[in-house]
Amino acid sequence: MLRPTRMKKIQILVLQRFRYEIIKRLQELGTIHLIDYSEKLNDPEWKELLKPHHPSPNIRKIAALNIAVNRFLDLFERYDPEPKEGFIKGVFAPMPPKKLETREIYGKDLIDNVDDIIEKIEGETEGPVKELEKIEEEIVESERIKALLDLALPLEIDLTDIGESDFLSIFLGIIPKEQIENIRERLKELTENNFYFEATETSENRLVTILVCLREQASHVLANLRRLNWERIEIEGQQGKPSEAIDSINKRLMALGEEKTGKETNIVDIAKRWRDELKKSQELLMIERQREESQNKFAEMEHVVAIEGWVPKHSAAQAAQEIGEVSNEACVVEISDPDERDDVPVQLQNPKFIRSFELLTSLYGVPVYNGIDPTLFLVPGFLLFFSIMLTDAMYGVIALILGLSLIRGGGRYNKFIKDAGIILSSAGAATIIIGALAGGWFGGFGLKLSILSAMQVFDPMVQVTTFLLIALGIGLVHVNVGVVINVLNHLKRKETWKALTGNLWFLFAQPGIFFYLVGYKPAGLIFIVISLILLLIGHKAMVMFQVTGFMGDILSYARLMALGLCTTGIAMTVNVLSDMLYAGSSIGIFFAIVVFFIGHLFNFVINAMGAFVHGLRLHYVELFTKFFESGGSEFKPLEMRLEIVEIK
Repeated sequence: MLRPTRMKKIQILVLQRFRYEIIKRLQELGTIHLIDYSEKLNDPEWKELLKPHHPSPNIRKIAALNIAVNRFLDLFERYDPEPKEGFIKGVFAPMPPKKLETREIYGKDLIDNVDDIIEKIEGETEGPVKELEKIEEEIVESERIKALLDLALPLEIDLTDIGESDFLSIFLGIIPKEQIENIRERLKELTENNFYFEATETSENRLVTILVCLREQASHVLANLRRLNWERIEIEGQQGKPSEAIDSINKRLMALGEEKTGKETNIVDIAKRWRDELKKSQELLMIERQREESQNKFAEMEHVVAIEGWVPKHSAAQAAQEIGEVSNEACVVEISDPDERDDVPVQLQNPKFIRSFELLTSLYGVPVYNGIDPTLFLVPGFLLFFSIMLTDAMYGVIALILGLSLIRGGGRYNKFIKDAGIILSSAGAATIIIGALAGGWFGGFGLKLSILSAMQVFDPMVQVTTFLLIALGIGLVHVNVGVVINVLNHLKRKETWKALTGNLWFLFAQPGIFFYLVGYKPAGLIFIVISLILLLIGHKAMVMFQVTGFMGDILSYARLMALGLCTTGIAMTVNVLSDMLYAGSSIGIFFAIVVFFIGHLFNFVINAMGAFVHGLRLHYVELFTKFFESGGSEFKPLEMRLEIVEIK
C-alpha cells in the first residue's frame, strides 16, 4: 500500500507458430506490460542472437479498414445523427451505454468479415451518395444564382438578352454608389461613347448596373471596370425577367429538396441496418491492431519469438501457466526479480476507497518503483484541509450531494467521474463535521436552531489567533510526517548516510527548542547541537536556506485559516444583505431569498475551488517535496478493453 505493486520480469521464448495465440492470450490476461526489445538489440551480444520482429502485414490492412469504417460512420452520422446527451445529463444522469453482442472473431476471419461488410455497404451507398452529391451541388449553384438574381430585381430586363451576340455584349454588374460617375467617364474613354449604361439602387446601398457595348471592346472594358470595383453578375442561361427566373429557381429548389429527402431516407435505412455492425467492427479492429502492433516489440530467431515484459508478482504464476497451456508447453518462461538498472513500470496498489484518490496523486506525477506511494497520506490531509478551508456544514452537504450524484450518475459507467464523485462526497462529509464544530451553517444562519448551536465548539471569526495556531500546528505535524517518511525510506533502503544528512536535523531541532523554552535548557541544547551538526554536515552552505525553507513551509499552512475566514466572512455578508432586503413586503422577501441562495451558491463554488487547489498545493509543495520521488513510468499492460462490444 505504501509502495507500488511488486513486479516480476517475465521472459518468454515460444515457437513462431504460436506467436499469435500467445499475444492473444496475453491481451486477454491484461496483466503484462511489454518491453520493446529494440533497445536491447543495440547490444552486439544480443544482436548476434536475435533480430527485430518483422512488422505484421496486417497492420496496413487494418488501418485501411478503420478508415473505411470511420468514413461510413461519419456518413451515417451526417444523415442519421444519433441523439447526444448534454454535459449535465451525461455527468449526472446518463443513459446506460448500449452493448452490442457479437461472436468472438479475430485475426484473418475478422479482417475478411469487415472487408465483406465494407464492400456491401459500399455497394448500397454508392448510388444514393453520388446522386445526393449532384443534388447538393445543384442546390448550391441554384442558391448562388438566386442570390445574384435578387440583386438584379430592380432591373426590368429580359435575362435572355444577357451575354454576347454577334455584335454586342450585355453585362450586369454591381458597383459602389460613389463610383457611378467615374465609371461613366471611363466608359466614354474606352468605347468612344458607344455604350449604354443604366444603374438602379439596391437595398444594400449599392447600384446594380446594365452595360451594353460592342463585342470587340468587351474584354478591354471589363478589365478596366474591375479596377473601379465593378463586380460582374454572371447569370447567363436564365430566361424571362429576374422575378420570373427566381420563381423558376424556387420551384426547382423545391423539387431538389424532395429528391434529396428521398435519397437521405435511403441512407438512413442503410444506417439503421449497418451502423451497429460498423461499431462492433471498429472496436474489434482496434483490439486486433493492438495485437499486431504489440508484436513490433518482440525479437525473433528463425523459428522462435522472444517476448519480454513486466507482470505483477501476484499474477506471474498464472501468466506462466496460461502461456504454457496456449503453446502446448512449446515455450520457455523465465520469471525473475528486477535489478537496479531496470526501468520497472509502476502500478499503485491501494484499498478500494483510497484508490479513487490516486487521481490526485497522478496530477503530481508517478512515483519511482522503489519509492513511496503518497496516496495513503494524501487522503486524510486533503480531506482535513478542504473541510477547514470550506468551514461550512451546509456547503459540505452540497458537496456531498453533488459527489453522490456523480457516483450514481456518470460514475456507473465512467471511472474518472466515479473517482471525482468519491473525492467530492468524501470532502463534503468531512466539511459537514468541521463545519458543525465551527458553527458554520450558511454562515451563522443555522445557529438560530439550538440543536445546531449546541454542536459548535469553536468560532473562527472570534478565536482568530487560536485558529491560526491550529493551522500552524497542523502544518508542523504535516511537515514532520513528510520528514519521518523520508528518513524511514532511506533506512529501509540501507541508505543510512542519506537518512542522517537529509532532513533529520528538523526532527532534533523541535524537541531542542521545546525543552529549552520550558526550562530544560541542558537537554534542549543537546538536541539543538545535534540538529546543527546534522544540518551543517548535510547542507553546508545551504544551511540558512534549509532553515528558512522549513519556516516558510510551516507558515504556508496559515492559508487554512485565511480561506476558512474568507468562506465564513462571505457567508455572513450574504446573510446580512438578505436581512437588509427582508423588509416584510413580498418583493423584499423575494429578493432576500434570491440574494441568499445565489450568494451562498457563489460562495460555495468559489471557495470550494480554492479549497481544492490549496489543499492539493499544501501536499504537492509542502509534503511531497520531503520524500516523494516522481519520474516513474506507468504500468500499461496489453489488455482487451471492450466498451460497447459484448462477446458471446
